[in-house]
Amino acid sequence: MLEIPKKKNGVKYDMEELREIVEKLRGPGGCPWDREQTHYSLIKPMIEEAYEAVDAIEKNDVTKMTEEFGDVLLQVLFHASVGRQNGEFDLEDITDRCARKMLSRHTHIFGTQHADNPAEALANWEAAKIKEKGFTSLYQDLCDIPEVFPALMRAQKAAKKIRKAGDSCADANAFGGENCCGENGSFPGNIDYSDEKQVGRLLFEICRRAEENGVECELALKRETDGVIRSKKEN
Repeated sequence: MLEIPKKKNGVKYDMEELREIVEKLRGPGGCPWDREQTHYSLIKPMIEEAYEAVDAIEKNDVTKMTEEFGDVLLQVLFHASVGRQNGEFDLEDITDRCARKMLSRHTHIFGTQHADNPAEALANWEAAKIKEKGFTSLYQDLCDIPEVFPALMRAQKAAKKIRKAGDSCADANAFGGENCCGENGSFPGNIDYSDEKQVGRLLFEICRRAEENGVECELALKRETDGVIRSKKEN
């Protein structure tokens, strides 16, 4: 394995050198902590690094973005190293799979489809994705949504897939036999908030309507919570 010299500030390390650093850390005589990591043990760090990268984006902190994107990349390199040592896959398998996905799903760039706007481009992507995965039913497409998504994100993703399939996820019997919406489209005022099922259906209905109107529920709730916290400081 190549020795990685320490470089002076202003002289940058490249991807291959970063991979060599990871391999050295996980190789014989490397770091005891790094060497014992597995795909499973790295789940929590992967989630944390992704959230920290999002936080840097939200704060528009370019310096922090550079650091956090590096941490996310490091997780990928760690998994590639674990995969290689387990005889499962290596970094080239990851980059190959990703490149093939970009080529096959951008049919309006690398194929015969057309897309004059972002919506059409996304539609092409989704159509290619469903064809690639071999889904023949809405149920299969819904089951493909990761169960580890935050609940609001998963609900909105499901609502979006259902809407695009031309189906409906509104339940007229959601609240004890009453339609979930009043005559003016408002929510009923007699919801039993101690009833988990009613609360869950109300939350899903909010996600469904928000998705139809282009609002990201996860971000909306995050920003509202941020505002509530700030208001307590002002008080």
